[in-house]
Amino acid sequence: MNWKEHIEKILKSAKNNVATINLEKTAVSYTDKIKKHEDPKVIKGDEEIVRAYLIHRLINELDYKPEYIEIEKRYSIGRPKTSRAKIDVIVRDNKDGTFLFIELKAPDKFESDKELIEGQLFDLAHQEKNVKYLVYYTVDFKDNTCIDKAIIIDFEKFSNYHDWINAGASSIGTELQGGYGKPKKPPYKKGDPQYALRKDLTPQELKSLATQLHNVLWGGGGTTDTEIFNSLVNLILAKIYDEDARKVGEEYEFQVKGYQDKKGNSETEQPETLFERINKLYRQALKYKLNIDDERKLEKIFVVNEEKFPLSKLVYTVQQLEGISLLEGRSAIDGKDILGDFFETITREGFRQTKGQFFTPINIVRFIIYALQIDNQAIQLINGLNTLPYIIDPACGSGTFLIETMKIITKELKRKRFNEISSSNQGQRTFKRFFTLDEDENQWAKEFLYGIDQNFDLGTSSKVNMILHGDGSANIFVQDGLLPFNMYKKTAGGQNILIVQEPEEFYGNKYENGQFDVVISNPPFSVDLDNVTKQKVERSFLFYNKKNSENLFIERWYQLLKENGRLGVVLPESVFDTTENKYIRLFLFKYFKIKAVVSLPQLTFEPYTSTKTSLLFAQKKTKEEVKQWNELWEKYGKEWSELKTRVANYIKVFIDGEDQSKFPSIKDHKEKTIKENTFRFLKDFATEQDKALSVKELLERYCNEIEEVSEFDNSVKDVFGYYNPWWVFGEVSKQRDYHIFMAETENIGYKRTKRGEKPMPNDLFDVEIAPTFLNKAAIIQGYDERIDHQTKLKTELDEELKIAEEKNKEKAGEKLKRQIEQFVNDLEECKNEIVRLTKEKAEIEKIIDTHYREDGKRYRIKDKYYDRTDTTLLAHFTTGLLQQWRSDDVLLRKNTIVKILDAVRKEVVWE
Repeated sequence: MNWKEHIEKILKSAKNNVATINLEKTAVSYTDKIKKHEDPKVIKGDEEIVRAYLIHRLINELDYKPEYIEIEKRYSIGRPKTSRAKIDVIVRDNKDGTFLFIELKAPDKFESDKELIEGQLFDLAHQEKNVKYLVYYTVDFKDNTCIDKAIIIDFEKFSNYHDWINAGASSIGTELQGGYGKPKKPPYKKGDPQYALRKDLTPQELKSLATQLHNVLWGGGGTTDTEIFNSLVNLILAKIYDEDARKVGEEYEFQVKGYQDKKGNSETEQPETLFERINKLYRQALKYKLNIDDERKLEKIFVVNEEKFPLSKLVYTVQQLEGISLLEGRSAIDGKDILGDFFETITREGFRQTKGQFFTPINIVRFIIYALQIDNQAIQLINGLNTLPYIIDPACGSGTFLIETMKIITKELKRKRFNEISSSNQGQRTFKRFFTLDEDENQWAKEFLYGIDQNFDLGTSSKVNMILHGDGSANIFVQDGLLPFNMYKKTAGGQNILIVQEPEEFYGNKYENGQFDVVISNPPFSVDLDNVTKQKVERSFLFYNKKNSENLFIERWYQLLKENGRLGVVLPESVFDTTENKYIRLFLFKYFKIKAVVSLPQLTFEPYTSTKTSLLFAQKKTKEEVKQWNELWEKYGKEWSELKTRVANYIKVFIDGEDQSKFPSIKDHKEKTIKENTFRFLKDFATEQDKALSVKELLERYCNEIEEVSEFDNSVKDVFGYYNPWWVFGEVSKQRDYHIFMAETENIGYKRTKRGEKPMPNDLFDVEIAPTFLNKAAIIQGYDERIDHQTKLKTELDEELKIAEEKNKEKAGEKLKRQIEQFVNDLEECKNEIVRLTKEKAEIEKIIDTHYREDGKRYRIKDKYYDRTDTTLLAHFTTGLLQQWRSDDVLLRKNTIVKILDAVRKEVVWE
């Protein structure tokens, strides 16, 4: 039974029928004892159902006299007063004053229409005398019970809307009281049947809430966007901790508490009192959620900066959030992660990106995740080892990579590829443990996802982001991403694989962690390290003395990964082609198998930076592979050393005129051997034509090149030995030759400016457009309900027309004539709508049956259409009847190569 049916039942069973509704006939009626400025007969919207319930409640439950109640009173508004506005319900007192001045809302409009409070309540109330309370009202349906959901404003205290907003938009009550009683604000309590936090949130109301928070908090100027964003994130974190820490029956701390003053008037607590309590919550949250246990540091941290985030905004924010659950108010059914989307909306609209702090565009993030084939890896691990991949971003910012990874793994395994999970009992148990519950489907992430960021505000944002997306308690560490692993400690306990460290013999006996299956990241480029970090990295990194911070992160990625762990990262193009970065390229080739490099256009991170970047995909070598690489390195390093000595001696003999017998290493060498050694040493410098030269001519022609090849790289000698690394590498790479996927893209789906983002073509990947799955039954049911509604409406219009025609026969009039004409027109529209909907329904059934096949309760796209190359199919979802079911999921083609992602997933093989 839904809330409408419940209200219909309440009204039917009432002994005193002051209001009745008939949902089937969309009819409503009110007792003649109340004053009806207009007498509604038809339920034109859900608001009317709310009014019927309220009239019943006021008279039968709260003991207000019906003769003191009015509905549908109209007022002249505007200048000149030509427009007419109305108030839904008025409750008078016995002195001709107005006790309650009530604007009603349908439950799903309560949040979105709050912005209308000024015009619908404050402006109209000024046309009444002695108004006591303004009431913005709807019903909340909890556990098959209707309860008041109201904002009650003391109009005697706040007769001006902007004064009320500037004071924090406080509500002195949330439910109506009987017998002209003072409004009360009962505290929210955990587990209380009536005053528990709401969990049944909708996308629409959260979208409205995000808009209201943005309009109020960011309105008026004086504070930067990022400062407000950080304050809001801190408050959300405090609320999350409060929900987590309360026991059943306890009052929540994160709420504006009400009380009665000495005169019995309803009041709300002082902002300063609220601030102290919320600040205490926030510090506890930092300790137990963000692993900050330095008490001296905590004492210096405040939930908001009062100078930049006034306490009136604190009051407003707390009141907007206090009644909903941020831990349990999730709805992940059909993939709608509404609280996660709510936070992403706040982040997108509230966080001001700058050159120092900007987000990795979502197209880049999704491409990296799918190019790494994390979806395939997750399925393989569940089927083979009853686990999921451990994934980390050691420079996680606000958590974009982690959030998208979480979404993709859940979506692919739970909704799209569940049939690929092993049917063994163990495989099914593992799958159910991680993914079965819709309301907690991302809980697996609390064990498998890790993030580190040294920026306090971004780290806090990442934590909140992860929690609101439902991971429960993400392993987010607000610390430098380059610290020794034993410094990453968790205050709240629980598993922490990041703290593990063991010396690695093939890595200079430096410590490695070696616990993660995937590293995915966009590290900070060319950032200066603080003194504390500099001291730590000297003991932990081979190339601690190099200046580029991104190269230290490359070492850190190696340290984090397991053998054959996967790496997908954004790097500046300079890593791949500049002389100063040769050492890190050697490191990559020694310790990783390079799988792919995708060059991105200059505009990728504009307007925040014009640094040209590439995406690197690699796999950590096994110890055996590094050992083999070292053996080859030593082999060819020794060869280079021998050749260097011999060629240097050849020069002494053939150029300087010294006696060949004086040099043991070459004393027996004939011209053929000398030339072979010289050519071998020079490699590609010498040409086929040079074979005709004498030894002396050869040495004289290439004296500069010989000098160049003879040099070793002093900057990497401690790691790669006293060799010319590129000569040696050239030989090692021949023995370890493998295919590296290379691509360059010009279009990445967007072009960003400071004014916004412009859609562009996308060379990286396509989106599905036609979804993999369709719920045909739900689509057809939607049409059936609309057809049924129109059919009932047609029946009602027929009846109304007959009544009007009978009246017209008795007493004709111009007004009745117009009514009859309107009924006739409405009937014609209704008939046409039934025909249109019936035709559309049949067409949609045909389209679905043509392109999809039945698969359990859903319909799956047929194999022949899977690659989405059929233009007719795509047209149905772009401009045709099925466009509202269009899918923007990344398309993972199986057979056709159209975009770079198609090629990467087909050509790159991960061990």
